[in-house]
Amino acid sequence: MEIKKWLNTTITRRDAIVATAKVGAAVTLSQAITLPFATTAQAQDTPIPKDANGETVRHSACLVNCGSRCPLKVIVKNDRIVRIEPEDAKDDAVFGEHQIRPCLRGRSSRWRVYSPDRIKYPMKRVGKRGEGKFKRISWDEATAFIAAELTRVSEQYGREAIYYNYQSGAYYHTQGSPAWKRLLNLTGGYLNYHNTYSTAQIATATP
Repeated sequence: MEIKKWLNTTITRRDAIVATAKVGAAVTLSQAITLPFATTAQAQDTPIPKDANGETVRHSACLVNCGSRCPLKVIVKNDRIVRIEPEDAKDDAVFGEHQIRPCLRGRSSRWRVYSPDRIKYPMKRVGKRGEGKFKRISWDEATAFIAAELTRVSEQYGREAIYYNYQSGAYYHTQGSPAWKRLLNLTGGYLNYHNTYSTAQIATATP
């Protein structure tokens, strides 16, 4: 009843002027109050220190399908990765000396970066599946092709045919999971997943 009464309320010109004045006063007051982190500052470039061997340390993470996001110390020399080390900080105020150490897959990330088989640009399949026939295309061509295929599949089979992939061996999550899901939702939805194919399988495999 209260909602119905509110929806049927007639707002007069005087009420509108008073409400506008109150909003203006609130905005003015909020600008006069200084809150923590309310001001902005220009970020400054901080030079990365080098050791005696000319090596620098960059911080990254192992972003693969396990989802652990183990921290990595990337040792760089002459703009090339020379080795990967685990994070060895021991001043964690929350977990004490607990360290999240990456497995061999994370520590071998350098080989993945410099692998001759690494795909560095879009490749479009031009043959049948399994034939291994691909050709290099531009990023604009790849974007247009994906958009056209999404439209075609949606119109022909419905949005249930658009499946958002859970993970793959080198998913990396640089594709922006929330952004992609938002895009698919705005264009009609998609077929999602539940749970995982990893530890969640224990619940099914064991009584």
